[in-house]
Amino acid sequence: MPEYIYQNDAACWRQLKEGNADALGYLYDSYIDKLFHAALKITDNRELAKDALQEIFIEIWHYRASIGEVNHSYSYLLKVLKSIILKKVKRKVVVNELNDNQQRLQEEGNIEEIIISSEHLNEQKSRLNMALSRLTSRQKQVVRLRFYEGLSYEQIAVKLSMNYQSVNNLAFRAMLSLRKQMC
Repeated sequence: MPEYIYQNDAACWRQLKEGNADALGYLYDSYIDKLFHAALKITDNRELAKDALQEIFIEIWHYRASIGEVNHSYSYLLKVLKSIILKKVKRKVVVNELNDNQQRLQEEGNIEEIIISSEHLNEQKSRLNMALSRLTSRQKQVVRLRFYEGLSYEQIAVKLSMNYQSVNNLAFRAMLSLRKQMC
């Protein structure tokens, strides 16, 4: 496979949008190490970080035709990385880790990364709050008890005077609804 050198990020992205797989390979080779380091700052879970990195490039290839103009590859890839990680983990864990990592990013002094991270986090929080508001009151109760208070499904069943399977069903439907609304 020939190695391509691009004059700038924008030229590489134009080639990618035209279906040039070498451009995707170039982005991968150029940014994978830096993105892996960023992923480990977002989550301490190495497997989650590796999965998210693979998905970045799969999603970029899949949606290449609809990607707008990209002048700063790392910032764009970092935004995609964070989005993927948000989709892969539960809300409470993600929000806590992103807040911690947002503080780490501020300490590093990269203002562009801080702005992108903050805007993305605020957008995700807003979307999640909207999605939560659309759940039934029982679903909200189960989500609150499970993810905010850390109760097991057995404990929730006892607390709400419900059987275990009903709690499980409510939680499943709530998570399914949240996933649909967040995508």
